[in-house]
Amino acid sequence: MSTPATPDASPGAEPHPEISAIHARLDAGDARMARIEKSLAANTAATARVEGNTAELLEWFASGKGAFKVLEGLGKLAKPLAAIVGLCVAVATAWTIFRTGAPPK
Repeated sequence: MSTPATPDASPGAEPHPEISAIHARLDAGDARMARIEKSLAANTAATARVEGNTAELLEWFASGKGAFKVLEGLGKLAKPLAAIVGLCVAVATAWTIFRTGAPPK
């Protein structure tokens, strides 16, 4: 027959010291968990605020991305367009010199 690790306590008796220590640790754990949950709720609220604040900024960056694509397209057009304009200026200059008969300087 085995003997129990802790003696049976009568209803009015003081609990065993180990049981008291376990209850104290559980109470401390409950308090810690309550603080963690409160902190987590505050953190979640702050994250939601940041997400709301940055949504417009992300939208602005997305539109800026589209604007840069347009500017890139204009940049690709600029080089051939500059060559065409230069050619037109050279032809106009040659034509003017030919019509007026002015010698080149």
